[in-house]
Order: sequence, then structure tokens, then C-alpha cells
Amino acid sequence: MSTTDAVAEAERNAHSSDDKRHHLGVVDRAMHILRCLSDHPDGLTLTELSGVTMLHKATVGRFLRTLEKGGFASVGQSKRWTVGPVLVDIAMRAQRRLDARDVARPIMEELCRATNETVQMAVLADDGIAYVDKVEPPEQPLRINTQIGSRRPVHCTGLGKVLAAFHPEPAEIERILKSAGMPRVTPQTITSWSAFQEELARIRHRGYAIDDREYNELVTCAAAPIRDSSGRVIAGLSLSLIGVAADSTRFGELAQALEKAADKISNGMGWSGVEDDDAG
Repeated sequence: MSTTDAVAEAERNAHSSDDKRHHLGVVDRAMHILRCLSDHPDGLTLTELSGVTMLHKATVGRFLRTLEKGGFASVGQSKRWTVGPVLVDIAMRAQRRLDARDVARPIMEELCRATNETVQMAVLADDGIAYVDKVEPPEQPLRINTQIGSRRPVHCTGLGKVLAAFHPEPAEIERILKSAGMPRVTPQTITSWSAFQEELARIRHRGYAIDDREYNELVTCAAAPIRDSSGRVIAGLSLSLIGVAADSTRFGELAQALEKAADKISNGMGWSGVEDDDAG
């Protein structure tokens, strides 16, 4: 290759690299605009969006017109821009494909390694709860006697109580407990509806549930809610503990780690940390 050809080739490569950087910049700005629109469900005017994105008004206008053509942004009569129907459809399809267990599994494994305790996940099922996943330390001498698919009562388990506390329809929880009953399993079991309602209020205030030897006298448990993108509680995450008193410093530390893990799973499900008005 001659010197002239080499220079020409270098120039072509430089232009190609510049084009790639340019296109990446365009994509970055488009995504930035869409993220800002998604953070403002009531919409933003062109001027407001320019201020939020810190991009020139003319630049934002050009992007919005292109996004509007593709259905990724839309503008109403009030001249406020929102995310468009195509983006909403994409988000809904992606959300439907999300399985909480897939999102939760690596986080559960991480929590198990960090605490050396058994981590479980459950959902409401018929008149009780059903375990859908479980991670336990490989060398733990005493095992928690649950299996994936097994059922437990609502009223005397940490997972049951946290799912009941954040359920969007309290009447449904009352129906479940009236149907299944609230039998005494240990001396600590709550057996009256009125006392259970008080317990649910404490859970909502605290943010997580405590099972203080209510199903098994050797086991305490902390359980936290897992939410979907709307803020609705769809599952519960728990740490089951043998030989850890519910009023101990160790229990409090583990409960905090549990809450962080549950929030991390909820974030993975699309929850932003702000609940909808009708969410549990």
C-alpha cells in the first residue's frame, strides 16, 4: 500500500470512528430524553424537558419529532410530551416476561452467602402461602424443614404475615383466615382476627414481618415484601433463623440486610420506590 493509500485509509477509519461516536451520542441523548419523560407521567412541555435534560431546546425538539414518528413519544393538546404508545407496549411486554424468581435467585444466593442463613421466597396460594424458591447454606447443621412447592398457613408465618399486611384487599385476607382458621401451632401463635389486624398494622409501619417462634418454637423469621413495577406486592422474601432471638441485635441486622435484598429484587422487577395509590 502506498503512502497516499495509507493516509486515505486512515482518514476513512477516522471518519468511521467519528460516525460511531456521533451515533452513540444520538442514542444516548434519545434515551436520556425518554428516561426523563418516563419520570414525569403527567408530561413535560418542550421548555420543561429542555431544562430537565439540560439540552438545547431546538435539539430536544428535533429528537421529540423523530421519537413521535416512531411512536416513542407523544404530545397532547396541552403541548405536554409523554412517552408514546410504542414504548409503553415494549415496557409491558418486557414486564410480562419478567419472572420474579429469575430476578430474585442471584440476590437470594448473595444474601445467603452474606448471612449464612436460609433464604426463602413465597407467594399467596389459595388459603395459605406456597414456597417458590429456597437457598440455604451448604454446611448448615440444622435445616429449615420446607421444600419448594410446600404450603404453610398465613397467620403464623413471617411470609404469610408480610403478604397479608401489604395485600391490596384486606377483605380477601379476612376471608382466607376465616376459611382456613387460625389454629394455635405454638404458644406464640396469634389466634384472633383482631390481634392479627394489630400485627399487620405493626408490619406496615415497620416495613417487614417478624415470626417469633409462631410456627416452629426453634425458628424465628423476618420477611419483607417484593413489589412489581406498579408497587404491588407479588411475593415475600424471608430469612429463617435458628437460635436467633427476635429481640436481638443480630436479628435486627439480618432484617436490615433482608429489606435491602427485597428492595433490590423489587427494583429488578421495575419498581422505582414510589408506590401507586392503589398498590398494596
